Parts: sequence; structure tokens; C-alpha cells
Amino acid sequence: MGWWDNFMSGLLNALAFTYDIIFQTWGMRHLPRHIDDVGGPVEGLTAIVTGPTSGIGEETAAALVRRGAKVVLACRSRQRGEDLREALLAAASAAGKPQPDVEVRILDLASLDSVRQFAADWEAEKRPLHILINNAGVFTIGAPRAETKDGFELHMGSNHLGHFLLTLMLLPSIRRGAASLAAAATTPDGGGAAGSSSRCRIITVSSSYHTLARTGISLSDPHLARKGAFNADLAYAQSKLANILFTRELRRRLAVSEPGLASGVLALHPGLVCTAVARDLPHWMRIAYYAIMGRVLLNSMQGARASLYCATSPTAPREGDATDGYFNSNCRPIRPSGLPRMTAWLSGCGAGRQNRSVWIPPWTSRNPDAPLAPWDPFWC
Repeated sequence: MGWWDNFMSGLLNALAFTYDIIFQTWGMRHLPRHIDDVGGPVEGLTAIVTGPTSGIGEETAAALVRRGAKVVLACRSRQRGEDLREALLAAASAAGKPQPDVEVRILDLASLDSVRQFAADWEAEKRPLHILINNAGVFTIGAPRAETKDGFELHMGSNHLGHFLLTLMLLPSIRRGAASLAAAATTPDGGGAAGSSSRCRIITVSSSYHTLARTGISLSDPHLARKGAFNADLAYAQSKLANILFTRELRRRLAVSEPGLASGVLALHPGLVCTAVARDLPHWMRIAYYAIMGRVLLNSMQGARASLYCATSPTAPREGDATDGYFNSNCRPIRPSGLPRMTAWLSGCGAGRQNRSVWIPPWTSRNPDAPLAPWDPFWC
């Protein structure tokens, strides 16, 4: 990147950061203080949460467990997953509640083989899935460019492409979940099947940082592999923009035959949260980051409220229809950045080739043996 691009990227980054810091707490003044008072009931529903062992993901998973959901902790480290599971069981015992249904499964979103194995194992059990929360993400502040096991730039590969494949491979399970809710709703005390499919949710944690991808996602160098092209802020911004694009397009495709399910496909900005994103910084910088930012940023529980609202609120699907399924950290729908190219990518058949460029090979990997799931680019 040239000096001007670096300057503008830094300036926009600072402006976006400052805006969120100033207004996010004020914008959340209407929300309950505790996450357990946000959203609606999920007792008996099955939820998968990616990246559940720290930060927003941990708070989201814990809140779902406290509400009686059957929660699958999809994480890279089995030990960290088991530690969290034991903590959740202990918390339930201490509160005098029945032992929750929590299980740990291995999922590394930086490996398509791991994603396929996770989804295949789940599908083999023919279990229904009601809530998928695509929460896991990386933001390598201060670190050099890195790639996933399949040759993707790390941010795009982990934050977007891994979740893209996981979501498509779990769609049959989510459809089973919708069918199970519809069947239960038609029983004498079920209240009717209307709206039951909208209780199923596909939630993706994006970010207001998507606005920093000022010209959209580079179609010629989406993985920022050219010399001087990589910038961690831009890489993260592109991956978060891709999250929103995928959410919008998945809603559009499902709406053709499954409008109830389509309305439950949502993305969100969690707010500026003091989590472990600074773990790659030098030790002294990490200390300074947490000492300063811990005072001005949201904590993990506050940052998880939007995820939980989108995943559990009975009204969220209807509210999200006005903004193509995108929510702000204050649990209210908001339009994502009005990037001209973003609109162009998603308008009509002619943009199909660009949609494909954003989401599937040939460009997505240098490894021709690592294809993603099929995604017809000319669905109109």
C-alpha cells in the first residue's frame, strides 16, 4: 500500500474507533445491564457456538446454557473447551439448577478439513440444529501476514471462508431444526406452526470495521498477497465485509423457498470490546492496551448482548428485514456501510461472477485441492 492509502486507512480507522467509543455506550442506554435480560427463551433448543472459550463467545455460550439450551462448544482446543464446560456445569450446580447439556467438539476454522469433519460428524448423527452462532474470529494486530492451512489469508480464511463452509454444510441440520419446531408447534399445546422456522437462527458476528474496506473486497488480490498490499486493518475489514455480503446473499437465496428461515439469518456489530485481540502485540503494548482500553471499551458481556439478542429475540427476524439482517451493538437494526461496490456485488445476475469471486474458488486458494462448498453464482 502507498503512503496515501496507509494514511487514509489509519485516519478512517481512528475516526471509526473514536465514533464507536463516544456513542456506543450512549446508544446502549436502553438495554438491560445484564445479558440474561436480553432476548428471549431458548430452552430445549440446540445451539452451536464457534470460538466459545473466551470473550464474546464465552459470554454468549454461557448465557445460552443458563437459559436451558443444549450448547455445543466448537473450539480449536479440547482442553480449553473442557475447562469451560466444567465451569458451566459448576456454575449451574452452584445456582441450584439442573446440570446443563454442554458438549465440546473440535473445530479449527483455519482448516477446511476440520470444518468438513465437524459438519460431517454432526450430519451423520441427524440431529436438528436450531441456532448457529458464527462467532470465532482473528484480528492479528501488529503481526505479519499469515495464511490458513489451505492458503487463504488468515483473516479472510478464518473469519469468513471457514464460517461460510460451515454454514452451508450445516443447513440440512438447521432445516431439521425448523421442521422439529414446526412439528412441535402443531401439537394441541404448541400454539401453531406459524413463525416456528424463524426461531432457527444463523448469526454471524461481523464488525463496524467493515467500513474500513473503503473500495470493497479486492477482486484481483483478495488475500492481499502482493508485495506491500497487506495491512492487518484492511484484512480484518475485508473479512468482516465478506461476513455481511454472505449474510445478505444467503438471506436472498433462502427467501425464494424458505422465507421464515431466511429472516433468521442475521449479522451484527458487537461494539468495540476489550477482548484478546491484542494477544499478538509485544508484552508492554498488551499491558498498555488493556490498562487504557479496559476503561473505555465494552466488556465481553456487554459485547455479547447483540449476539444473544439476534439469536434469541422473537422480534429480531422481523426487525432485521429492514436492514438485510444487520444489527448494531445496541441490538437495533442498522444499515451496513453503503459502499457502492457492495451494492453492485449483490444486484442481479450480472453481479454473480463477483459474488463468486468473493466466496469460492478459483481465487480463494493457491491449493486446487482445497475447494469450498458449491455456490451457484447465477441464482436469480
